[in-house]
Amino acid sequence: MSWFLTVFLSLYTLLHLLFYRAVRCLLPGGFGARALLGLFLLLMILAPIITVMTGSQGHFGLARLVGTVGYWWMGFLIIALLCLLALSLLRLLALPFSPQAWNWRAPVALALGVAFIITTYGVFAATDIRLKRLNLTTDKLPAGVERLTIVQTSDLHLGQPEGKTRLRKVIKMVKQAKPDLWIDTGDMWDRPLLDVRQEMDLLRQVKPPLGKFMIAGNHEFYVGLATAFELSREAGFSVLENLGQAVGPLYLAGVYDARAIHPEWDAAALAGAQPGRFTIFLRHRPLFNQTTAGQVDLQLSGHTHGGQVWPAHLITSRIFPFFAGLYHPAPKTALYTSRGTGTWGPPMRLFSPPEVTIIQLTRRSGAK
Repeated sequence: MSWFLTVFLSLYTLLHLLFYRAVRCLLPGGFGARALLGLFLLLMILAPIITVMTGSQGHFGLARLVGTVGYWWMGFLIIALLCLLALSLLRLLALPFSPQAWNWRAPVALALGVAFIITTYGVFAATDIRLKRLNLTTDKLPAGVERLTIVQTSDLHLGQPEGKTRLRKVIKMVKQAKPDLWIDTGDMWDRPLLDVRQEMDLLRQVKPPLGKFMIAGNHEFYVGLATAFELSREAGFSVLENLGQAVGPLYLAGVYDARAIHPEWDAAALAGAQPGRFTIFLRHRPLFNQTTAGQVDLQLSGHTHGGQVWPAHLITSRIFPFFAGLYHPAPKTALYTSRGTGTWGPPMRLFSPPEVTIIQLTRRSGAK
């Protein structure tokens, strides 16, 4: 966590310095305006930390206020810097053809206005949760079980300022799907853990016949595994901690989140898998273990958020080849990576809509 905090603060501070350098031409003369802007930017750099600290100390109102402003600003900052970068490139291209000095103030103000509009749209887009349907057929469902409906959520980040509002929409969508099974592939909880009692009440409203299961994502570690798992269990979820179990006609296996595959964890989780039983493997990050491919029919993952805010997908898709959507990493094995149901950091999305995934598992016609 300390490593993550150090890297985050360093990069975030650098982004604010770049922003200050770009917009200082808009400030009136004198020290006062620059000092006020510098103070505001310092507060925004510290806002995510202040949000977590005040929330952990029970000052939920302050945590909600600082978190809402700070995370919205984070999104605006990213988009504003992209707009300013585009403006700088345009200026560079136009410079040889312009005999006069470039008037920088009006274009900068225009770029900030465009960034504000894009950010506002992105915040709205993050609330537009899509229903993603995935149809799979198998000969591993027993006679009499013609179809199973599985709901996958991922990266809900409950406990963030906007989490409760989003969860109400999610619960409505899940209820309408009438699933046999609900699976969450990690990052269900996040700091500062606002509104968790109300969120647990909402989660408890859904009671699928085969149950609800979740695994740890990286943010469960940030919250604290004991705390995150206690919240999940109180909300009616069973937690798969490097283990597996038979669930009706299925076998579910789930492992902790990690930056790399731990073969011993996978082996422990798949120890009870049987060749004739449809096996679903849950791993938060979309990493695939080729050595267990013959034991896994479907892997469900999340973590990438589909990039969340364009053009972050250009980086994320290179880190995780199984970036978003359906893949077939091995014969007779499918891997589905959810774009995520919530957001982390900026409460916004651009060209990566949030989703609730409905997986229809159908018994293949003629299967014995």
